[in-house]
Amino acid sequence: IKPSVQMNKKKYFSAKIIEASAGTGKTRYITDEIFRIYERYKTPEILKRVLAITFSEKAAIEMKERFLKKIFDEVYENLDIKERVELENVLLKLQISTIHSYCQTLLRRFHFLSDIDPYFEIIEKGISGVLFNKAIYRVLKTEGGKNNFKEISKRFKLNHFKNILLSFLNLHPQIFLGKADGEITGKLKLLYDEITKHHSILKKEFSYLDFDDLEKITYEVLEKNPDALIILEDFDENVNFVFIDEFQDTNLLQWEIVKKLIEEWLSGYGAKAESGEEFGIVIVGDRKQSIYRFRGAESKLFDEAKKTLSNYLEEKVLTKNYRSSGKIIDFVNDVFDKKSPWDTQKLVVSEKYKKLPSKIEINIFTGEDDEELKKKEYEWVCKKILKMIENKIPVFEDGKERPVEFRDIAILMRKRKGKFFKMMETLLTDYGIPYVIIGGVGFYQEEEIIMLLSLFFALVDPSDKFSLWNIKNSILEMDDEEIEKWRKILGRISIIEVIEKIFDEKNIWEKLNIQQRANCEKFLMLLNQQRKLPLFQIAQNLREIAEKFEEPKADIFSIHQNAVKVNTVHSSKGLEFPCVFLINLEDGGGNTKRNDIVYVKEEGNDCYGYSLSFEGEEFKKIFKKDNQEEEERLLYVALTRASQYLFISGLKKEKSNGLWINMIDKFSQEFKAEEIPERIKKIERKEEKVESRIEIPVDFIKLVSYTEGKSSFKETEKT
Repeated sequence: IKPSVQMNKKKYFSAKIIEASAGTGKTRYITDEIFRIYERYKTPEILKRVLAITFSEKAAIEMKERFLKKIFDEVYENLDIKERVELENVLLKLQISTIHSYCQTLLRRFHFLSDIDPYFEIIEKGISGVLFNKAIYRVLKTEGGKNNFKEISKRFKLNHFKNILLSFLNLHPQIFLGKADGEITGKLKLLYDEITKHHSILKKEFSYLDFDDLEKITYEVLEKNPDALIILEDFDENVNFVFIDEFQDTNLLQWEIVKKLIEEWLSGYGAKAESGEEFGIVIVGDRKQSIYRFRGAESKLFDEAKKTLSNYLEEKVLTKNYRSSGKIIDFVNDVFDKKSPWDTQKLVVSEKYKKLPSKIEINIFTGEDDEELKKKEYEWVCKKILKMIENKIPVFEDGKERPVEFRDIAILMRKRKGKFFKMMETLLTDYGIPYVIIGGVGFYQEEEIIMLLSLFFALVDPSDKFSLWNIKNSILEMDDEEIEKWRKILGRISIIEVIEKIFDEKNIWEKLNIQQRANCEKFLMLLNQQRKLPLFQIAQNLREIAEKFEEPKADIFSIHQNAVKVNTVHSSKGLEFPCVFLINLEDGGGNTKRNDIVYVKEEGNDCYGYSLSFEGEEFKKIFKKDNQEEEERLLYVALTRASQYLFISGLKKEKSNGLWINMIDKFSQEFKAEEIPERIKKIERKEEKVESRIEIPVDFIKLVSYTEGKSSFKETEKT
């Protein structure tokens, strides 16, 4: 395929790295670049040669939607019927996906290059975690495992030992690519290698792969299998343009996979260079928003990428913000003044947003009684929200002014755990403020899931008297005869079909709100992943998963829900809100006493070690530095979610305070919080106003008291 316009003959390969600050339109930049490629070639066939990789399924869908809208708005009407059909056929095959989806496609297609079943199934963390625990027990029974563990146990308590293994698991790219530095870290790595070997064997029995496997196996095939040349040839033949979005969230292993795929491009030789075709890579991201270090993401990869692409590189920095008001932009720039890299990448407000109605307030509470202070802080937040609604403060949507609604407001926090989170929920409910928790944990502690677990256990295990009694006294209202009837049917159809038929027959779906329906559907999806296992094994796994693993509730986020969004800063990334409350400021600053695996990437020496001082002060210092930089980036992400109104609150101690308090408190006089008049009244909320999360509309379990604070179904069962 040749471009319809004259190309620069000096270089057919191009490489761009775009550092795009918050609100500068990263996704729009990529879709515009892809559209420009289409315009140059004037044929839909060129779109088959575009591969765009992004961080999440949601981001991939958004990118596709934006590109399709641009195509249909600017091109489609001018095409004849034949051209429209050709374009539609190509658009259906657009390669815009996550790195995991792309790896999955490669492994299924070229499965014969690795020892995997082409019909493998991707499993969630819970099931993978159960198998990982089994692998731990297997290894600790071996002689080598026992000896290694004896050495390690001199340094760590048993429960701490497991957390260390999990930190190895979370940082798998660094562990996979680097080498252990330090005596204890070396022994941990030997043990971890044995455990992951057994973990892989257990997964292979059922043709399971988890998300980490997709990356590791893809890399191993590309790096170690001499026959992988056919993958590289296929890639070179079918891809001309690679786009990587949200590069700050990319981990080392993902970048190594991309480097292997474009290896021939970087050499300056190969079929494309010889034929004079245009080809290239565009990397877009913002190192200032790299907040997933705990998953292995590395902001330093920008420097690594620049070095790799240096012979062809064109760099660009986007700083014009199309999200926030001038007041908020100035505030963010002042908070991060003289901090690298913010000092060289200060945000610039766009003309359109300069004069947006805007306000910033900071309310720092001081004193000794944390519980009383927290109550004051949350009451201030609730009253402030009600005052905004009452005064109908203006917000802008698509350039048009309208009064603020609950859906325009987000409450952000560093972490959701802690004894005060329940207090905040209670106060929001008491003040009549509808809210929805985005990505909330505690899936297996939700009442509808406890009911489903009880139903599952009662059906598959006649001796489980607790679960049996539970469902008899639940909204299912099933007697012994009915349960026995469904047990017999279970011999002919799957457990999922049985549960669905029971729900249909009892009209359970109609009694659930949006969140509860979504949670039940998610439970059935997770259950489906274990369909190859015998029922007794699934029951055993479910008990362990419910007891030991955190699972987020089903995501029901919708801009159309008229409810305040309650998010962690991590889950708010990529979102924007007219009004943001950043609360619990004291939580920002990181736990510098936490023990962790630290990765160090130096020229010819990629290594990692444990952050405790017995492995050397170097790793401890690196951990503290990396931790502080990550906390700064988290604060930047939090502040840049707001477009018009920003309210910040937290507790300040007399002595030691966290990083966020120290960075924000110096502005508390300039942006002092206004007094709220006592006349602000609570809203008498009607049941029908909000469908999701606000109220549980039915008593799922009529007689059984599920003790508050119990952390799992297992604990409830003991009660």
